[in-house]
Amino acid sequence: MEENFKEAPLYLIMWGQHAVALSFFGLYLISLITLLLFKASILKKGSLIKVIRYVFLLIAFVFIGLVIKAQPTSTNIAIMIGSLKDLQFPLDLYLMEPFIFITFIFMAITTILWGRGVFCGWVCPYGAMLELLNSIYDLIPNRPRFSLPEKIHSKLIYLKYIIFIGIIGISLYSFMLSEYLTEIEPFKTFVLKLNREWYFVGYFLILTILSVLIYRFFCLYICPMGASIAMPSLLKWIPLIKIKRYDLCGKCNICKKDCASNSIAQNGKIIESECLYCLECQKNYQDSNRCTELIKRKKSAQK
Repeated sequence: MEENFKEAPLYLIMWGQHAVALSFFGLYLISLITLLLFKASILKKGSLIKVIRYVFLLIAFVFIGLVIKAQPTSTNIAIMIGSLKDLQFPLDLYLMEPFIFITFIFMAITTILWGRGVFCGWVCPYGAMLELLNSIYDLIPNRPRFSLPEKIHSKLIYLKYIIFIGIIGISLYSFMLSEYLTEIEPFKTFVLKLNREWYFVGYFLILTILSVLIYRFFCLYICPMGASIAMPSLLKWIPLIKIKRYDLCGKCNICKKDCASNSIAQNGKIIESECLYCLECQKNYQDSNRCTELIKRKKSAQK
């Protein structure tokens, strides 16, 4: 028995050592997918979806980020692209990090089905921390809250794509240099619980404070990892499961005003590549006391 264990591939030993944590992590991801598949019935119960989301965010922040450290970075993307460039796919190497491996499978599935927002809005540990901090900050009376003018916002959202393409392009020539560039992501400082040099900690704190004063500034404008999983949504047919809208949504601005990530265009269309899947607009979609379309239908029925 002991000899068979020694002969087992190293990645199997790694998976065996983390069996309990992997089981809980898998249960978390499966529960989230199930929730999204049946979200319509939950959204009818008003604020319940917000409570559920906070529970998922807290688990993502503490367990996924600080305990198992399953925070994917653009370095992981650079490694995969570098392997494909060399016509290789070292599966054994990828399996050495079981949590990251499962995360990427989850990201691939959910990005195709629902877009970037499922990972960025529910699972990303650093993003979960920012979301929770923003929620706490909203409880402070007379707090200052800033937002970028529409003209600046509509252009600045493309910065993250430029950063991501730059990192990947440089990685093809110098992986070491691209490693330095990925420090634009505060993820390493986050999972190491600020146990780094003062300048990394300073950058982390500045970026985090800025992302509270300006709602998730890093996620919306800088994050190269977010850009990588937002790119498929630039195609018309992805995500496969679209966020539901009424024809009247192009004239009503209620959901646009509620959208903290500013991912609803003036014509009412959801910008899937920017949507963080908070589901506020979908809650409004079923609220007969708030949705203009449903109020209109209710009045017509009364007449």
